[in-house]
Amino acid sequence: MQKSVAPRWGEISDNLTIFKKGLLLVAIPLLAQLVFLGVLLKMHYEQVEAQRWAIHSKEVIAKTETAFRTLMQARGAVRSLALTGDPQFIEPWEQARQRSLPILKQLAERVSDKPIQEAKVQRMGEQAEQALALLSSISLLAQQSETRAQALAELREPQTLHLLDDLRTTIDDFLAEEERLDEQRRAALRRGSVEQNWTLAGGGVLAVLSTLALAFGFSRSIGQRLSVLMSNARRLAAGEELAVPLTGRDELGQLDRVFHEMADTLRQKDRENEMFVYSVSHDLRSPLVNLQGFSQELALVCQDLRRIVADSDASPAVRERVVGLIDRDAGEAIQFIQTAVRRLAAIIDALLRLSRVGRVEYQWQEVDVGATVERVVKALTNTIIQKSAEVVLKNLPPVWGDPTTIEQIFANLVGNALNYLDPARPGSIEVGATKTVGAADFHTYYVKDNGLGIAEGHLPKLFLAFQRLHPNTAPGEGIGLTLVRRMVERHGGRIWVESLVGQGSTFFVSLPAKPPREPADGVAETTRIDSELGAIAP
Repeated sequence: MQKSVAPRWGEISDNLTIFKKGLLLVAIPLLAQLVFLGVLLKMHYEQVEAQRWAIHSKEVIAKTETAFRTLMQARGAVRSLALTGDPQFIEPWEQARQRSLPILKQLAERVSDKPIQEAKVQRMGEQAEQALALLSSISLLAQQSETRAQALAELREPQTLHLLDDLRTTIDDFLAEEERLDEQRRAALRRGSVEQNWTLAGGGVLAVLSTLALAFGFSRSIGQRLSVLMSNARRLAAGEELAVPLTGRDELGQLDRVFHEMADTLRQKDRENEMFVYSVSHDLRSPLVNLQGFSQELALVCQDLRRIVADSDASPAVRERVVGLIDRDAGEAIQFIQTAVRRLAAIIDALLRLSRVGRVEYQWQEVDVGATVERVVKALTNTIIQKSAEVVLKNLPPVWGDPTTIEQIFANLVGNALNYLDPARPGSIEVGATKTVGAADFHTYYVKDNGLGIAEGHLPKLFLAFQRLHPNTAPGEGIGLTLVRRMVERHGGRIWVESLVGQGSTFFVSLPAKPPREPADGVAETTRIDSELGAIAP
């Protein structure tokens, strides 16, 4: 029997939508805060209750002492009355007698939650009633001079003293219990205050840990996956192999699968385009060969016809007319055919080079751009001398790329600058580097000339294939800048131009300064550039 495996949290998280993940990111801290708030409220309630009971104990003790003091005041007033017979002690006696029992009644109400203490208060009340009744009879005797001695004698009676001692014992027992309860309640109050402080500290630690846990979860569930997705987007734009597809059914996983499907579609389209280009080039080359061969045959036939006419017996007017037709009409037609054939063959070769530039694999390494441009300028020395131009090289920092391709890029740009110099003034070309704004991982190079310049309306189509802005100035098929743009983009950079008619142009190229942080997986980068490309003709 196959054992079932519970899904891991990572798998569950990958299958949640970003909206649900966002809800979790909000709900988990909110739930933690609600639980923490509930715990604090509960502790606060317990603290308030402990404080209330501590105050209650103090009040009971104070009320008990007040009751005992009132009874002692009553006894003192009766004794003073018996000793002196002074009527002024009657009023204190009456006040103490009237206050004693209500105080004990209030005390009984306050300890009604404690049956043992309540029983003690009841016993205290009974003993107080007996004591007050005895003192009341003694006070009556003390108010009469003839019975005052009897009142003093009764105050000294063991029964009277025993009754008051029992009352004192009961009160002391009651107070001892209340003091014990008071100590317990004060200890609970202190303990609750300490627990509340620890809870607040624990809540702070919990908030930090939950924040770190959520940050880790976000990094794992969204951040890392989004990084992979962005990497795949860059690889797709660069035409590189994509990383392993993301798992899960969330939006990031779905978008990554779309990228992989798009990459498969693009690869299929590239293969179809490649097959189409090869098919077209193959199909077109056969009739071109025939056209070239038959045009040469026609040229030979025309030469034979010219000799035959020259040796014939025809009249001079006829010979002159026939020779004119052969040299002027037939010869020009044959020349036009041969020119068109060469032009079409050049276009086919350009299409083949354009299709191959996206398929070749680069040998990535650090390239000394200064040395590379020096080799380019040295190779163009004859053209520079013919154009009477001056080429100035500034400081050129190294880049990370394919050395052959980097050389082709600058060879094309410098060659273009030479071809489109203004013959009316001395040519000047400057190759340098400028600061790249907002892209610390890239260097920006420029090739500046004082040539013919480019009209503003022609700038949008400058990097399109087969666009000749100055067709009569320099040879070529108009794909040089298109090839440069594709090679620059395969390096992850970009190319743009600033130009004014009659003042010259400046081409800017942004290239990577160091290796990418995440090299493409599974892409072999050690194969040399296809030798068929050769040097790019401007």
